[in-house]
Amino acid sequence: MSLQTIIQVGLGLILAWLLLSMIVMYVQEWIVSRLSLRSTMLEMTIYNMLTEPAIAAQFYDHPLIKGLYSEQGKSKPSYIPSQQFVLALFDIVMNAGKESSLLQQEVYKLRGEIDRLSKDDKARAEAQYNLALTAARQALATNIGEAAVNQALDNVKAKMSELAAFSPSLKTAVDQALQNVQVNKQEVNLVLAELQAQSAGLSENPTLEQVRVGIATLAVTQPQLKQALETLLQGVEEYAVKGESALSTARVSVEKWFDDSMDRLSGWYRRKSQQLAFFIGIAVVIFLNGDTVLLAQQLWRDPGLRLSLVAQAQNLIEQQPEDATQPTVEQITELQAQFSSLNVPFGWVGTPIPLDPNGRIPGMDDTSHACTLAPATADDVFGFAVAGQCYPIINAPHFNDLTGWVLKLFGLIVSGMAAAQGAPFWFDILKRFINIRASGANPSEAKPAG
Repeated sequence: MSLQTIIQVGLGLILAWLLLSMIVMYVQEWIVSRLSLRSTMLEMTIYNMLTEPAIAAQFYDHPLIKGLYSEQGKSKPSYIPSQQFVLALFDIVMNAGKESSLLQQEVYKLRGEIDRLSKDDKARAEAQYNLALTAARQALATNIGEAAVNQALDNVKAKMSELAAFSPSLKTAVDQALQNVQVNKQEVNLVLAELQAQSAGLSENPTLEQVRVGIATLAVTQPQLKQALETLLQGVEEYAVKGESALSTARVSVEKWFDDSMDRLSGWYRRKSQQLAFFIGIAVVIFLNGDTVLLAQQLWRDPGLRLSLVAQAQNLIEQQPEDATQPTVEQITELQAQFSSLNVPFGWVGTPIPLDPNGRIPGMDDTSHACTLAPATADDVFGFAVAGQCYPIINAPHFNDLTGWVLKLFGLIVSGMAAAQGAPFWFDILKRFINIRASGANPSEAKPAG
């Protein structure tokens, strides 16, 4: 057994796995993009952190976060910088006790009731819902005087009342929402009065004081978020690092909370991606019939195929810059075309064969052969007939060959697992194999001295 042959077979397999990995990667990226998997998982994490759908909806509706949306503001971001998270959250918290903020949260809650309407009613109600939501945003941004604020609040309530006219269920929901705002505002006023009675000021920093007051008012609508933020900001005045204000220390504390959550999200996303890559890998290798066992056998028996794949591997590595982690799309497309031109045992169906009027394959000696999925003789072709053509099944055992199918299944699973490892993984190993092979010359390929 030649060590050089083993290395060549290994190179051929790694090159095939690299090609399959790139295909899996492109399919996975397409699926992830279509499903918005990254942004969906980020949104779930944000919702878990903020504990309440209404406050999370406010967060995603904040201008700092809206600016991160893609596709003309239709797709939620797949990444949020920690600094923007903290600034948006602090702004929401500082406004948490305002009636406009309470109104906006109740408007968000009406979304679920609208989704239960019939198709026609839903379309009309959504238009009015958007008007109410816009009015709520404007009311939250209004701070130029009590008269202007009251007018903005009345406008929101008017839009909500117009929304109530679309169905009895919506009227009940809107009436309940307006009642909730009234009750919650009364409870917030009690919290603020108690805070004022306890202390003239919670902090030397006015902004931090507003944040702390906002956190206190969260006890009315979001007690879990209040508890989390109070814990994060506990003692920030005492623990403020030298040269930094208590507000800066508070921001750093909340940023760390966010970063820790993003680290857990990254681990979760990697696990989900690995699972998805495995299933995509299995689907791709089954579709392409990328059987590792069959390919290894073919490489072992066919020196020409081995040398061709080794040459392709060497050319691929030589074309890459030193810091490249994977081939380019153009190089993979070229490699795929080269695979198709070689005798690589991929694919399920061979070149179609014309059938005679009797539905049989004409032979060279005036004989004919059957095209069937259950060949009875060695001359019969294992395949299926469609529209006057016999499509032979290749690179697969006959249906009654149990051992052959066990090996086929094993080879496909190995290929699927290899394809799920990712192109950078196999590209790095391919470079190592090329370096190992280059460290010792193959005597059969050595140039004669002269």
